[in-house]
Amino acid sequence: MKIAKITLNKMAIQDMKANLHQHVSSIEVDSVNNNYRVVFKDLDISGYILFQNDEFKAIHYCEANEKGVSCKHLNVFSSIIDTIGETLVKFSTKGSIQEIETIHEQLNDIDFTNVNSQFGLLAPIEEVDAPPVAAPVEPGDAAAPTTTTEIRDCNVGWGTVQTYLDKEGLPPALIHRVLERRGAIHATVSCLPMMIKPEQPHYPYSGPMLARALRHVLLGKDLILIGDKGTGKDTLIATIGWVLGLPQTIHVGNKDETKESIVGEPAFRDGESTFDLSQFASTVKNGGLANMAEVNMLMGDVTSVYHSLLDENRVLSSPVGAIKRHSQFLMIGSMNVGAGYAGVRALNDAFKDRFAVLRLPSTLEFVEMIQNKTGLHDRHGLLFLEKVKKAVDQLIQEESQGHAASTIRGYIDAARYFLENGITAETKHEIIEDYVLNKIEDLDEYMALRHMIRDSAWGDFPISAEEDEYQKGGY
Repeated sequence: MKIAKITLNKMAIQDMKANLHQHVSSIEVDSVNNNYRVVFKDLDISGYILFQNDEFKAIHYCEANEKGVSCKHLNVFSSIIDTIGETLVKFSTKGSIQEIETIHEQLNDIDFTNVNSQFGLLAPIEEVDAPPVAAPVEPGDAAAPTTTTEIRDCNVGWGTVQTYLDKEGLPPALIHRVLERRGAIHATVSCLPMMIKPEQPHYPYSGPMLARALRHVLLGKDLILIGDKGTGKDTLIATIGWVLGLPQTIHVGNKDETKESIVGEPAFRDGESTFDLSQFASTVKNGGLANMAEVNMLMGDVTSVYHSLLDENRVLSSPVGAIKRHSQFLMIGSMNVGAGYAGVRALNDAFKDRFAVLRLPSTLEFVEMIQNKTGLHDRHGLLFLEKVKKAVDQLIQEESQGHAASTIRGYIDAARYFLENGITAETKHEIIEDYVLNKIEDLDEYMALRHMIRDSAWGDFPISAEEDEYQKGGY
């Protein structure tokens, strides 16, 4: 290992200070000797800044440095020392991993103290255990309370959330704001009956829209998510609920919905007329995330019922008086757009104007998306699904047929079917029919796609008795 004097680029150091969180997860100091240990996100072993002979020198191991090639880690070390008002003088080069491991062992017994906050990094946290679940009350137990109050601690599960947000590249300042909002939600919002508890999705949303959506929510905006099938609208909504700890209710827009049904319905109870609030109105009143799927299925005049809820008035009108919007209520609408979606209509401009509207991009490659959502990594299975998808896309493009089979959910289900049952000729046959083909109701389109899949994706796709009869002109 060579220790050489270095020339520093002040501009690069300042840029690195602003982005230090992207490269470093932890900085610790040995206050007795003024040494620093740096845990990098992209390296398996820590680097060190050692204070020797009244000067700071940095040592670490990475493949580029071992070859004598410049690496970003020099600017990382320099920005750390510049933050404490000192200057990095020397930097190791062409060192081996054995040499850095030796230094690591020598310093292993020294007490280091975490100083992340000094450098604008996330403070390390200890995962908080969930409170024990109360034992069920036995009938006839006179000492048992008749009512219970849910106690929610925003720190329970926060370690997992913070790790996820950090991995997604959210800056520490934004993560701190998320924790503050999460604390306010946990203090005031309970998970009432019929609400979905905020839990980590099997595969949380990954992509730049996460930070963008959270910034809008923290600003107090409701959201509308626009995107084709498979762009992750539902996953993003579930992820936001999990990150913030917001219980969720799900509502599906339809053409039969009215202004009155959105709020509730009249009822007759104990000889008196009353009014039962809808699940949506109850969420408005008590707090939570109202997930309004297919919001563009609603009639234009119906959406006006939301206007006063989503503007400065923050109330929902009802036959029993104005329902004040809870401070921790959030509404997120989602919608598909484009050809192949029956029953959708243009949203009222006044309604849309009350939201931050995000268009989710189809940025992930199909294979990568299936891997992320299902955990299927078998190359043969992934390429098979991709070929089937291309066959469907080809039929849509060339014949304007088969739109109903353009189903990302179908391929996700198919991948999970492969994981559970293996990839065989039999399971290939089953997933093509059950998750893709059978979504088409029109017989001619159905037969056209069978032919396209056999011709372009899987030559061994069996000809069914129905298909054989169709080809013979029996239909």
